[in-house]
Amino acid sequence: MDCDIGGERALLDTQSNTYFTLNATASQLWLALAKPQTLDQLVTVITEKFDISAADCRADTELLLQDMIDSKIVQTSQR
Repeated sequence: MDCDIGGERALLDTQSNTYFTLNATASQLWLALAKPQTLDQLVTVITEKFDISAADCRADTELLLQDMIDSKIVQTSQR
C-alpha cells in the first residue's frame, strides 16, 4: 500500500506492518517498479528526471533496490 505525500511516498508493508518513506527520487523509482524493468531501464528513468550522472544513479539505485529486496517490498525476477 502506498500514497503520495507532496512528491514523496509513504509505503506500508501490511505483512510486517512496516512503514517506509521515500524521497522524490526514490518515489520515482518506486513508481517505475510498477512494471518489471532492468536496472539499466530504471537508471534511465531516474537520470531523465533528475540531475544525476548515470554512474552515481546506478550505484544509488542498486543500494536502494537491495534495501527494498531485503525489506521484502520488492522482488527480483529472473528471465
